[in-house]
Amino acid sequence: MTLETQVNAIESANMNLETMTAMRKGADALKTIHGSLNIDKVDATMDSIREQMDLTNEISDAISNPVGMGHDFDEDELKNELEELEQDELNERLVGADSVPLHTPAVASSAGPSRISNGPERRQAVEEDDDD
Repeated sequence: MTLETQVNAIESANMNLETMTAMRKGADALKTIHGSLNIDKVDATMDSIREQMDLTNEISDAISNPVGMGHDFDEDELKNELEELEQDELNERLVGADSVPLHTPAVASSAGPSRISNGPERRQAVEEDDDD
């Protein structure tokens, strides 16, 4: 072995020693920390946190609902009530109508356009009437 190889081996051994010392200290620190903890204590703490979060949500819900507005409404019931009100209003409007409108809506008939023509046929008919 050369001198350089021995120096590298010693440096590597020192690094390994420092690494193992640091890992041992870390393991000891974890043992100390976990010495006061066990899974039952962790579960109990987590259950307590969940209970407190549930309580927080209940309090927030109670505060966010205005006084007297804590009623739950059935959407279908509200929809039916709205439809009844709309039908009652329509019935009142229909009863209040004096008569049926006499005009007919401007709808194209299936027989074609029925407009008055100012074309040659119309002029010819007017001229024939003038001759009589």
